[in-house]
Amino acid sequence: MKKIIILLISLNTFFAFAKEYHVSVKGNDNNDGSFKKPLKTIMAAANKAMPGDIITVHEGIYREKIAPPRGGTSKEKCITYQAAPGEKVVITGSESVKGWEKVESDTWKLTLSNSFFGTNNPFEEQLYGSWYMGNGKPNHTGSVYLNGKRIRETFSLYDVFKPTGDQPYFYTEADGNGGPVLMNIEWVHPAGGKQMTYADSSVEGGDQAVVLPGDHFPFGYLKDGSILHFDAVDFGSGTDILFFNAATLAKGGTVEVHLGNPSGELLGSSVVTNTGDWTKFSPFNIKLLRKLSGKQNICLVIRAPKLNSDGKTTIWAQFPNGINPNTESVEISVRPQVFYPEKTGINYITVRGFILENAATNWAPPSAEQPGLIGTRWGKGWVIENNIIRNSRCSGISLGRSTFGHAHHYQKLPPRVYPEPNAGQTEKQLIDYFENASWTKDETGFHTIRNNQIYECGQAGIVGCSGGAFSLIEGNDIHDICIGEIFSGWEQAGIKLHFAMDAVIRNNHIYRTIRGIWLDWGAQGVQVVGNLFHDNGSAKGMFENDVFLEVNHGPLLMANNIFLSEQAIYQKSQGVANVHNLISGTVAGGKDARKTYYYKPHETVSLGKTLNVGGNWSWYNNLIINKASFKKWDEPKLPINYDGNVYTKETQRDSNDTTAIFDSNFDSDVKLIHKADGWYLSMHVSSDWVNKSKRKLVTTQVLDKATIPNQEFTNPDGSPVKIDYDYFSHKRNVNNPFPGPIEFGNIGMQEIKVWPK
Repeated sequence: MKKIIILLISLNTFFAFAKEYHVSVKGNDNNDGSFKKPLKTIMAAANKAMPGDIITVHEGIYREKIAPPRGGTSKEKCITYQAAPGEKVVITGSESVKGWEKVESDTWKLTLSNSFFGTNNPFEEQLYGSWYMGNGKPNHTGSVYLNGKRIRETFSLYDVFKPTGDQPYFYTEADGNGGPVLMNIEWVHPAGGKQMTYADSSVEGGDQAVVLPGDHFPFGYLKDGSILHFDAVDFGSGTDILFFNAATLAKGGTVEVHLGNPSGELLGSSVVTNTGDWTKFSPFNIKLLRKLSGKQNICLVIRAPKLNSDGKTTIWAQFPNGINPNTESVEISVRPQVFYPEKTGINYITVRGFILENAATNWAPPSAEQPGLIGTRWGKGWVIENNIIRNSRCSGISLGRSTFGHAHHYQKLPPRVYPEPNAGQTEKQLIDYFENASWTKDETGFHTIRNNQIYECGQAGIVGCSGGAFSLIEGNDIHDICIGEIFSGWEQAGIKLHFAMDAVIRNNHIYRTIRGIWLDWGAQGVQVVGNLFHDNGSAKGMFENDVFLEVNHGPLLMANNIFLSEQAIYQKSQGVANVHNLISGTVAGGKDARKTYYYKPHETVSLGKTLNVGGNWSWYNNLIINKASFKKWDEPKLPINYDGNVYTKETQRDSNDTTAIFDSNFDSDVKLIHKADGWYLSMHVSSDWVNKSKRKLVTTQVLDKATIPNQEFTNPDGSPVKIDYDYFSHKRNVNNPFPGPIEFGNIGMQEIKVWPK
């Protein structure tokens, strides 16, 4: 009784101090935030809220970026941002624009002062970043929306005067200074002296991670004020000419050369102009004010072009079928994010029940800051649930890094590492990340991303390097990710995570994406369970599939999934258990020549790097149907274990799977049917699949360990795994479980609703 009284006193004390702030479009920021006197902006409430407080936002459209200044102190004392129950609350990164002038036919023009956009003009800022490939096209972060649908960008004014067709376009010109990113630089080379590259130099205010073929990583995405340090540059017997190699797709800028340090003697400068692409390097030269000889310490300082204070941005856009943009809903993206802290370490935030839309996000590489329409920015313990997240130029939800430092890019450290301002990491932490791909477990992760609709994102639905570790991603509907984009890159997927230790990705519906889930480097202890995949990727690219597992050492469990795309799994990882899945497409992959990190179980401290030789796979109790093929992988070196699988007649099985049932007379003819109330799986089910073979219940004891980390397949808390449940979380027949994800009770033609569950 005494314990109950103490608990009640504690709860009453907590709720006595917790406050609820109300926000309404009809409110006033001078109000106290009560229900009767609500605030007008969400940020006004954010500035007041303390751990344990709730911010309830009422119906309306809120045109602001939410940058929470603080978070909670625990899951129990988080700061909650929520839409009022039953009310439609939109937080948008766009502004409604009028004043369009008709030019010709369906083409209209809008001219705005650059000041309209504030400090960042999305119609001047281009997409850029490591592993981004724009193919010389200046894709901008800005978008035009007609009645909530994005109009696509073209790069010729001529194109917007053509007939509209099925896809309208917009074209933009701005006379600012080219956006925040100016150029990339690869090396310096005094005439008659010796070339010095990025590998022996360091950068302050930039990211040493432009990705070029042959493992070259020049200084990347330099901004106004970025400093490149080159120590002991050999000028030979003497020269007054310094060459440097630079690339830009923007307006470029000026490169100054200083002796010793940025405040040292100015030796000369040169203007860098557009070279045709972010990765198309050309040599430029600086005529020095005096000759230098021998070895000298120099630094390059990057300066932006002069900003036109009266600059304007002009947008030409097509509005089909005689639409007048001044009477329809036409908006343009203005803000780079919708809900995103200005600094790291903002922990325990809950965001619930909103429509979050229309952000001018830039590319989110694992080697630099990873922005999203909504993002945790190296925070911990966020809950993002029951939201609609749409129309992000690049990524919807970011769980990723706040600074540069993806370790495996560097074969050796640069001479010095410079932490980014407000990035929340010390020089020592960055060095540990560079050298060991290690970080402190308590820094980030442990998020819950639940029951969101995420769609119309150009890069990823959910992205994150390290920050997705120990997280739960469940119940989300993710679709139309990187569909119809003219750019490409190696960070595009419905869900793309690096170093996702002990993450659980379950019960999601992922479709019409360039690839469904991509787990890259350090997916250890991860579970991909009970997900529905279909219509992902294409037959053209071998990496465009439902799941891509790249250079992980496991353990990595994939169980009770439904894989219905033409290319199901590309498995270039070790220590993978595939259990009770339905697979109707190609399975490919095998070995990889690269060395990658492995970790202490359930930790973030790496134990080193080792080769990916392929194998150490278990294929147990899967149902392999239609035209699925197990014939398209490189021969792995580690063992592959098979047991309890079923193949139907059109499949191509691995001849080493001697335990399988091969039903050569049966074609299950699996189809996915979309009805008004959801998605239905239609298929023939044979009694032979369960009667002709007795299967084991798959548990931790049945599965081999992941060889490289010598780690068992367990749950994130270390408890044993037992696949005694099916896709619907129904109990399996533990004495002889049915193959595939569903524990069927009937045979013959079946039609069963698989989403929503």
